Amino acid sequence: MSSILDTDTILAVDVGSVSTRASLFDVVDGHFRLIASGRAPSTVKAPLSDISEGVRMALDQVKAVTGRKLLDETDLLIMPVTSRGSGVDTFVATASAGPKVRTVLVGLMPGVSTDSALRLAESTYLDLVGVIDLLDTRRESEKIDLILSARPDLILVVGGTDGGAQDSVLQLIELVAVASELFSPNQRPRIVYAGNRELGAAIADRMGERLDIALAPNVRPSLRVEDLGHARLALGEAIAEARNKRVHGFDELEQWSGGNMMLTADAYGRVIRYLSRIYDPAKGVLGVDVGATNTMIAAAFEGDLRLSVETDLGLGEPLPTLLRHSSLSNIARWLPSEIAERTILDYIYNKSINPATVPTEEDDLLLELALAREILRLSLKRARKRWPKGRDLKSSWLMPSVEPIIASGSVLARAPRPGYAALALLDALQPTGITTFVLDPHGLSPSLGAASGSVPMLTVHVLESGSFVSLGTVVSPVGNARMGRKVLSLHLELEQSSEDVVGEVRMGQLAVVPIRQGEHAHLTLRPERGIDVGFGGPGKAGALRIAGGAVGLIIDARGRPLVLAKDPGRRRELNKKWLFDIGAVV
Repeated sequence: MSSILDTDTILAVDVGSVSTRASLFDVVDGHFRLIASGRAPSTVKAPLSDISEGVRMALDQVKAVTGRKLLDETDLLIMPVTSRGSGVDTFVATASAGPKVRTVLVGLMPGVSTDSALRLAESTYLDLVGVIDLLDTRRESEKIDLILSARPDLILVVGGTDGGAQDSVLQLIELVAVASELFSPNQRPRIVYAGNRELGAAIADRMGERLDIALAPNVRPSLRVEDLGHARLALGEAIAEARNKRVHGFDELEQWSGGNMMLTADAYGRVIRYLSRIYDPAKGVLGVDVGATNTMIAAAFEGDLRLSVETDLGLGEPLPTLLRHSSLSNIARWLPSEIAERTILDYIYNKSINPATVPTEEDDLLLELALAREILRLSLKRARKRWPKGRDLKSSWLMPSVEPIIASGSVLARAPRPGYAALALLDALQPTGITTFVLDPHGLSPSLGAASGSVPMLTVHVLESGSFVSLGTVVSPVGNARMGRKVLSLHLELEQSSEDVVGEVRMGQLAVVPIRQGEHAHLTLRPERGIDVGFGGPGKAGALRIAGGAVGLIIDARGRPLVLAKDPGRRRELNKKWLFDIGAVV
C-alpha cells in the first residue's frame, strides 16, 4: 500500500443502458491515475436480462490491457489485492440501466410540498405516471382508480411541515393504503413517505406489515426550507429494489461494493457539487451528459446542487419523444447540408431501435450532433427552472456564469475531431462570459463520485491527470452590436513562445486561436462599450491566465442568444463556415 494513501487500486464499474464501463485506477508516483478502461455492450435487456455478462466482458478488456487478474476461478472479484498483484483494494459501482420506476406522487399542497417532490422525482430515474394532491377535485374512488390503473412500482407521499398539518396528511396516507391493499401481495408498490416527521410512527402503525413502506426525512421541513438529499437516498433504495426484481446481476455488484452501489445520476451530481466548492465561488459548475436513455444536467453553486434527469430525452430509445417538444425543422437548422425531413425521421426511429449504432457517414455524424443540440437545449431549459433564484430562467434568458462546463456522452466523446463537440456545446448551451469546456471521454465522472466517499483524493488526482480533455477556454461576449462591428480587442501572450497574438473580433465571428494542451498564456480582453466579456460589466477590460486545449482559445461573438439565419441556404452556409472556423472540418 502507498504510504500516503489508504487505498492503492480502485476498480469502478458503471452500468449504462447501452454500454458497461470498467475503469481501473492505481497509484503512480503518489497520485491516482487511470490505468486502463474497458467497455462492453450492456446485457441489461432480453434475452439475458443479466448485467453480469456485460460487466465481465468489460473486466476482461481491463485484464487484457493490464494483465491483472481481477476475478477468481468462480468469477468473484478478488479483493483486496493479493501478494501476486491480483485483484483490487476498493470496488465502486454505479448504474443508470434498468427499467424506469413507475411512480405516483401523492402530495399535500401544490406550490409547496408537491413542488418539492416533483423536483425530487425529476432528479432521478422515475417515470411519473400520476399526481394526486389535496386540491384534487376527483372523488376518492377516482383517485384510487388512478393508482390502480397506473400500476406503480413506487408511491411517493409528501406533505406537511414538521409539526404542521396532520389530519390532511393522514387522509392521503389512508387513500394510499387502501389503493395499495387492492393489489395482489406480489404486485403492491413500495411506499416512500417524506412528509411531516411527527407522523412517522402513526403511518408505520397504519401500514403495518402488509405494505412495504420506507420513512424518509421531510422534503419540506418548513415552508422556507427544502431538503431533497435524504429523501433521494430512500428513492435510490426503492429504485434499486424495483430494478433488482426485473434484472439479474445488480445484487452481485451491491455485494462487491459493500452495499454502496450508487445511481449514476447521484454519483455524477456528487462530482459537480464537489467541484463547485473548489472553483470560483462567484460562478457555478455545470455538468451535462447526453446518454442513450436519459440526459443529465447537474449544476452546483457553492455546494448547492441542482440535479435533473430527463428520462424522456436521450439519443436512444426515447429519441422519438424529442419530436413532442421540438420539430424536424428545429433539428435540421443545425445541419450544414440539406437533408430531407423524411431521412431525419428515419434516422430517429432507427436510432431508437438500435441505440448502440455508431455513425459511419459524415451526414449521420452531423445529424446525431444536431439531435444532441436539441436534446441539450430542451434539457437545460427544463433544468434551469429549478435553479436558484438569480440563476434561473426567470432572472435572465442568458446562461449564468459557470466555470467549468464538463460534458459527457459518447456522441461528444467519439467525434472524429474535438471541434465537433465544442461547436455542439456552444450551440446548445450558449455560455456567457469566460468558461472552460472539459470533455469526459471515458465517462469517469460517476465513478469518481462513487469513489469520493472512501477515496476523496481520487477526483482531484484524476482531474489533474489528463484523463479529462480540456477543449479550451471559451469567451462569449454579451451585448447588442451590428453584424461586423468590432466587439473586442485581444492580446495573447504565450508562455512557451515569444510570439504574441494581437487582434480584434467582430460581431458574428467565431474565432479560434490554437493553444496546445499543456501550454498556458496570458489573455487580455478589451471589450467595446456595451459589450460584456465577464469582467464585471459592459465595457470592462481584464486579463487572466488560461490553459490550452484540444481546440484552443475560442471566442464566440455570434451573439447571445444565438439567432440563426431565417433563410435555409444562408443558415446552412453559416453552419458549414462555423465547422471550418472551429477546426471540425478542414
